[in-house]
Amino acid sequence: MKKIAATYASIIHREKFAQKYFKALKTAYWMKNAFKTPKNLTIITLHNYHEKSLFEQSLDFLGIRNYVILNESFEGPWRHTLKIQWILNYLKSGKCKTQYLLYCDARDSILRVDPQTVLDLFIEQKISLLFNATMSKRAYYFGMPEILEWARSVAPRSGRYLNSGAFVGVTDFVQKVFEVAIKYVSPDQHVVAGDVKSLNEFSEFPKGMDDQTILRYIHREFYPAMNIDYYNRIFYRN
Repeated sequence: MKKIAATYASIIHREKFAQKYFKALKTAYWMKNAFKTPKNLTIITLHNYHEKSLFEQSLDFLGIRNYVILNESFEGPWRHTLKIQWILNYLKSGKCKTQYLLYCDARDSILRVDPQTVLDLFIEQKISLLFNATMSKRAYYFGMPEILEWARSVAPRSGRYLNSGAFVGVTDFVQKVFEVAIKYVSPDQHVVAGDVKSLNEFSEFPKGMDDQTILRYIHREFYPAMNIDYYNRIFYRN
């Protein structure tokens, strides 16, 4: 396979950087409406906003119009685990017809390259699912120190951990991972790991936790087919 040149930070997933680089992107007039979605890729996001999200605005600028916005009705306050639920529902519906799937959080992400470049960089790695990386260790010390030890033992670059806000993968494999993740989603309890002081209420940990904690918890089960963008070849957060 032809070696693809790395495009640093093809996708930015951190609001302060995404806003900054989107302003710069809009000055690149030659990139306006220059691209389209590869035929074998579906791009999705999800939110319940009334206005277009930052991620959608970046896609629109690049000329990408056929992305999918997931938005289902739900009761109570927003829960991060709706991501697991809605993406899985979408995949199980059969509406996604492509071999590959790209997801980014709507509020704080931008795409700033041809999506074909993202897909090529992913395929080159010969894995099934690639998540964004972050330096945050949230939840590891709190509920799963043994998985933190494992995550460090397999990491080619220290200080990088799974971030669930952006990923690209083989569609069928993404569904398989999310079918396991949904087992830990609790509709009546949702806690972000950094807000929890005690494990007393979490006898079935990570059930009831946020989506990132759940996906970190099951990472070992799907490794190495499910991996992390340790060197920011596609995604950048910090």
